[in-house]
Amino acid sequence: MAVASRSALPGISLSWPALATKASLSTRATATPTPAPSATPDDLLRQALAVVAPAKPPVRLRIPAINVDAAVEQVGVDSQGRIAAPTKTDDVGWYKLGAAPGDAGNAVIDGHLDWYDGPAVFRALGKMKVGDQIMVLREDGTQAKFIVDGTSVMPYDASTDAMFTKSGPPSLTLITCAGTWDRQRGTYLQRLVVHSHMA
Repeated sequence: MAVASRSALPGISLSWPALATKASLSTRATATPTPAPSATPDDLLRQALAVVAPAKPPVRLRIPAINVDAAVEQVGVDSQGRIAAPTKTDDVGWYKLGAAPGDAGNAVIDGHLDWYDGPAVFRALGKMKVGDQIMVLREDGTQAKFIVDGTSVMPYDASTDAMFTKSGPPSLTLITCAGTWDRQRGTYLQRLVVHSHMA
């Protein structure tokens, strides 16, 4: 069994639709998002705005409840097809092949729990509660605010395909490692997921 590097989030494997070709991304970017069955008028308005004026890339993530104020790196996938992690332990990584925060669908931002020399940017992510605020500052100076509506823990090798969507009300998922570090596998055995909706 290959040993995964701590520079990625082992187990967060991406397959279709997360790994889309450039052609399919351009096609899907112009498609009108399908409203979720329980979409409210506000959800529909946010979806419409996301189609008319796509959000600019995120440059900073702020989470007051856990004292996070981090630069955002744009990340893709690693050599094993997994979402790449940010290169700096104090930065977070936005999955640039997916939705941007504030656009239709679910944007995904990952970050390290710790590193060889100590705690990293998402060291306190497990302390987040429903109702906490997340702010994303964009390249053009605008800001998107999200409200946490759920947290969960899943096995490191669980399927994450459902996270990578480009339709439905704008949402944001934060993800980091959790559980016990497995030296043989070179990974933490769980992933902590914090989901939020746009305010």
